[in-house]
Amino acid sequence: MPNAKVIGTIVAIIIVVGIVSVFYYYKSSTTSNPVTINNNLRIVSLAPSDTQILISLGLGKYIVGIDYYSYQLLQSLNLTKYIPSNVTVFSQISPPNISGLLILHPTVIVVEEGLIGSYIEQMKEAGLNVLITNNDFASSYSQIENCILKVGEYFNVTSKAQQLIDWMNQKISDFSSTGNVSIAYLLWICPDLSFYTAGGNVFINSIIVQAGGINVFANYSGYPLLTPSQLLIAKPSVIIAQEEYNLTYTDYLLSQYKGINSSNVYVMGNLATNLFNEPGPLSVYSIQEIKLIIQGKAPHFISDNWVVNNLNVTLPVF
Repeated sequence: MPNAKVIGTIVAIIIVVGIVSVFYYYKSSTTSNPVTINNNLRIVSLAPSDTQILISLGLGKYIVGIDYYSYQLLQSLNLTKYIPSNVTVFSQISPPNISGLLILHPTVIVVEEGLIGSYIEQMKEAGLNVLITNNDFASSYSQIENCILKVGEYFNVTSKAQQLIDWMNQKISDFSSTGNVSIAYLLWICPDLSFYTAGGNVFINSIIVQAGGINVFANYSGYPLLTPSQLLIAKPSVIIAQEEYNLTYTDYLLSQYKGINSSNVYVMGNLATNLFNEPGPLSVYSIQEIKLIIQGKAPHFISDNWVVNNLNVTLPVF
């Protein structure tokens, strides 16, 4: 049985992101101190979406520190070859380990506003140069692409940024589909079977629509907490849930919903969830993932191995 304190922490993060997402997206995502690329460049990335962008822009070799979730994602996709073997991995994002960051003598630290926005002033006061991004608050692929351009401008690699954007747009075109299959996405299921989901103004909704689905909770905003009865009333054709701790526990929670047809339920493992929840370049593959679910061509548990073997996930490096 999961620890109640862990559940409380995760739920609190979901609520905070939902409340501040719209506000922060429109804040500036750059600092006034752009850097020059040379052998002395030292980058720290503290969010998986940022790490993806940096590697795609050919900056991976300059990364001296990353967060644990970035490293886990790179390991899952066999992409650690693009960063130094001695990279420092930070076990937590928030609060940031400021003393640990200072030891690395970084040229710049790339941070997500939504993850550690409240600590940015402390980081600056410590003498750290910070590049602020906001992909976690994007509600569309075009907003992600705008952030890529700003990062490209900051590091003076605008041509590579445009190449990455062109690559994303091609993948989006290849994977997108039209349709009206109703989908309910269960971001987190609580022990009492209430659940957090994605409203119509967040990035997850864009993925569902691009894949040919209709988000049954699109009339809500942010990441609302809903009741089991609201799920039954919505009558989705497909239910997609994130794996919680392990598949057995997740299946147990899902089995407690009365009136749900188990043949319409899909559970996403760690890698599938990361592609779906992280608004970076690799998120284009989540369109294909959801489209295959809609078409009945995906297994009911979407494991890491299935993602690797069937979605041909690759991160371009320019």
